[in-house]
Amino acid sequence: MGAYGWKATIGFIGPPRTNETVLHEAVRLAPPGVAWCWSTMGLPEFGKYEFDQALGLAELCAKELADREVSVIAMTGIPLISSKGAPYHERLERELAAAIGHRVPVTTDIHCVMAALMAMGAERIAVSSIYQRYIQDDMIRYFGHYGVRTLADEALDYALADCMTRPTMTTAYETSTRVVRKAPDAQGLFIACPQWPVIDHIERLERESGKPVVTHLSAILWGSLSQIGVRVPFEGYGRLLEQWPQWVQIAAR
Repeated sequence: MGAYGWKATIGFIGPPRTNETVLHEAVRLAPPGVAWCWSTMGLPEFGKYEFDQALGLAELCAKELADREVSVIAMTGIPLISSKGAPYHERLERELAAAIGHRVPVTTDIHCVMAALMAMGAERIAVSSIYQRYIQDDMIRYFGHYGVRTLADEALDYALADCMTRPTMTTAYETSTRVVRKAPDAQGLFIACPQWPVIDHIERLERESGKPVVTHLSAILWGSLSQIGVRVPFEGYGRLLEQWPQWVQIAAR
């Protein structure tokens, strides 16, 4: 645990070799006393072969984070995990925990997202993302295995490099607004991928739609800290982090 993480340090295993927006938003999102420690798997682009190569480095990343005495490890990369089909994240969490000798808890971003949606009472959802279509479809099928049903979705079909360069500050808001209109019966909205500007739109989208909004980073923050019993509710980034509901165990349906 570093000097900035006097409450907790989240070890973040991220797929892309290069990162920008996600770093800015993660630091802004963390409350005082919570820090991030980053390790990347070197993913150069979206693709099944590239996903397998990146996953091959996950254990090394986990070991290095554990050596740096993080409080909890979050293995991220919904495109990678969902490409393997449910319930792959359960196996991955077990394997990574064993690889580090169970020194710290291990979770995954897809686990955190599904638990957050269920904790907010949102099992019928709308989804917006910058993912390519096959990635979005993999993710939707994975959610469905655990009882989270997608009523409508928007996928902007960006390549990995595009995710960090093409979105404007309002792309996530505009895309999410469109998809919410398609699914008036949805119980919540999930904005997938942390590589585009998202966090400044959460409260506005919740206010305008009347639905809880779960984002990739907010779910990872809430889920990771919940795993170690750290509860730090705060305002400004939506109901999940303001209400800080209890962690919900998920099981395949």
